[in-house]
Amino acid sequence: MGKTLAIIIALTFVCMNMVYAQGKDYHCLFTNNALIIDGKANEKIWEKAVSVDFVAHENEPLKAKSWFKASWDNDYLYFFFWLQDKDIIGKMTQRDDHLWHEEVMEIFLDVDCNPKTYYEFEWNPLNTLLDLYVLNPNCTRDVIRQWWSWDCEGIKSAVQVKGTLNNAEDIDEGWSLEVAIPLTELQSAKNIPPKANDIWRFDVTRREGTEKQGTLQKSSWLPPSTHFPLSYGNLIFKK
Repeated sequence: MGKTLAIIIALTFVCMNMVYAQGKDYHCLFTNNALIIDGKANEKIWEKAVSVDFVAHENEPLKAKSWFKASWDNDYLYFFFWLQDKDIIGKMTQRDDHLWHEEVMEIFLDVDCNPKTYYEFEWNPLNTLLDLYVLNPNCTRDVIRQWWSWDCEGIKSAVQVKGTLNNAEDIDEGWSLEVAIPLTELQSAKNIPPKANDIWRFDVTRREGTEKQGTLQKSSWLPPSTHFPLSYGNLIFKK
């Protein structure tokens, strides 16, 4: 009976994630011009790229709006994020700190469309970086192995803060994050650089607030996101 119940639960989870993933495509536009990574969406490609809003997890009311755009060239995969935030908090300053305990922006990239392995990137408002390679044999959070010694060499990122960090006495506007991930570091992809209409799997997740204060809220393009790779959407490379 216990084994049957476990199978039913597993199938339910898979079906749920298939529903999340259906029809979720992001057309990633190619640019011939390398971007200046300064945390500002000044380049023309950011005017053309489609903006996608985040939704809160578990049907919670969304406390702060977020959106992302993506682009690519033959050297980098680019992301730009805008994160509305009335009280911007960032404390951790060391690479590979456990950033998920406070305000952070996360990217999960499954470049070979094998949900059991993917790359994880996180940044906080101080532009502190966490980068990992993840093994997830069950495609759930229950058994995860993370390669902490892996570093994405040559990655670029920049943050612009509109407000004041770590000051609860004023009202902030938010922060932006611009990222350039070197394609040569994503060695498990079929083609480097990608070919037109190649498909990778990905999702982006934001954590707003802090665990310590009990104010942390998760939002994503495609919940439940994070370490549920079956819920990821398609990153379609367009030229």
